[in-house]
Amino acid sequence: KKVVLVGTGFVGMSMAYSILNTGGIDELVLIDVDQEKAIGEAMDISHGLPYSKSSLKVKAGGYDECKDADIVVITAGA
Repeated sequence: KKVVLVGTGFVGMSMAYSILNTGGIDELVLIDVDQEKAIGEAMDISHGLPYSKSSLKVKAGGYDECKDADIVVITAGA
């Protein structure tokens, strides 16, 4: 399953860590108007993955990632 998360602020990243700990998701894509922030947050999560039981793949991306996503979560402006 692929989840796209739009917005990497406090709410968005809380959701991202929740997804990491819940499991059942194969790929998480982070999108933000500040692409550098999305890249940094994706790197932060990726660096912690070896210490979790998750096989989640995390990356920053663009809105085109939404087309084949199973779930799109919008936290931008929350």
